[in-house]
Amino acid sequence: MDSQVGNEIKSIMTRLEEDAPGVTEGLGALIGAGVGGAGALAALSSLGVAGLSAAGITSGLATAGALIGGGMAAGIGVLAAPVALLGIFGYAAAKKKKQARMISALNVAIEKLYAIQTRLNQNAQRYREEIGALTALIEGLKTKKRKI
Repeated sequence: MDSQVGNEIKSIMTRLEEDAPGVTEGLGALIGAGVGGAGALAALSSLGVAGLSAAGITSGLATAGALIGGGMAAGIGVLAAPVALLGIFGYAAAKKKKQARMISALNVAIEKLYAIQTRLNQNAQRYREEIGALTALIEGLKTKKRKI
């Protein structure tokens, strides 16, 4: 195997085996949840009485809960939903991107190995033909030797 191709394939396999699972996805979830949390905080402070005082928080939760026919407790769920949903979306998006990179790396390795296999098969056929010709020549020489 060509040493450069061999090194590239080993590098790809090492990256795939050593890739820390969850780091990329965890960061995606953290960013998504952060964006959702910022949105929820902005919604909380702007719903009901403006601001984040006790009156502002309770009226904001009550207003958010009223969107689904509930009170302050339902408002917590309404405002927590974007955090959870965007966190899940961030995790899924990061995981999909990571899997796409891994699949691309595997495809490169497979293509390189296939090219090497093709080249080896072509050489094997050529050597079979040469061996066949040499064998026929040797047999011809043996026949002539017997006649002498």
